[in-house]
Amino acid sequence: MEDNKLNKYLDEIGHEELLSEAEEQQLSARVLKGDKRALDRLIEKNLKFVVAIARGYQGKGLDMDDLISEGNMGLMKAAAKFDATRGTRFVNFAVVYVRQNIEKALKRESDAQRVESRKDGQTRSIDAPLGSKTGVSLLSVLADGNAVLADKRVYDGNMATAFERAMASLEGREHQVISLYYGLEDEALTMAEIADAMQLRRERVRQIRDNALRRLKKNYRQSLAELRE
Repeated sequence: MEDNKLNKYLDEIGHEELLSEAEEQQLSARVLKGDKRALDRLIEKNLKFVVAIARGYQGKGLDMDDLISEGNMGLMKAAAKFDATRGTRFVNFAVVYVRQNIEKALKRESDAQRVESRKDGQTRSIDAPLGSKTGVSLLSVLADGNAVLADKRVYDGNMATAFERAMASLEGREHQVISLYYGLEDEALTMAEIADAMQLRRERVRQIRDNALRRLKKNYRQSLAELRE
């Protein structure tokens, strides 16, 4: 989030009062019966807790808005599973889910930063091939580091073909998010910019990107193996 948006968000959730143990027990019982309103209330009342956890991960690779978004997704998972009859307060139960979700996101970002590409005078970190209007330069994160390069020119050609096939296998939204996020056709956009452009929530854009990357890697490596035969 930009600073003003983050401050507005913090102001909004700052008015929420913490739940008492009795209130948590009541909400938990309703959530376990499938009450969505109770689930939403349990989540909303603990958003400040996520912000507190997210602050501890600042400076490790993700912006505060991404840290909060990832933490909120962990909070939602925890809220759906919470059973107050086991004698545990919700924050003590949820902290594992919140931290786990944030740390997984940080690991994904760290993996993405293994390979850097310079474009238009700016360094960008990506976890996919970098495309352009004139060709494709495949990055090592998709390449098979153990491959025997009997003829590097043929191998490079196969890599480009495999990547094109893999990109073609992506569904509409997946293809669009990957192209926008990694700047395959134009300047790379941030998660927030893509969300605004596609009129989606940032969490949804992140899900689409991650699903697309898994499909892209699988299909790329499968295509490359077929081309080597």
